[in-house]
Amino acid sequence: MKKDEILENIKNCFIVEKDNKSRNSMGVSESFYNSYYLVGKCFTIDELSAMNETELNNLIKLADFAAEAFY
Repeated sequence: MKKDEILENIKNCFIVEKDNKSRNSMGVSESFYNSYYLVGKCFTIDELSAMNETELNNLIKLADFAAEAFY
């Protein structure tokens, strides 16, 4: 995925996820299972913008794996 697409997906997920009140059995927001939300909560948009496309794609891949592993 292109860098601009990843950054846009991260920004947009917060608009969609702000109304998500779902919680898992431990009381943690279900939004953390969204890879873009997870990465966006961990890093600022400035930090993410400074990363290259490969780094961003690797972060999303890791977040996908984490979301699946912890679900």
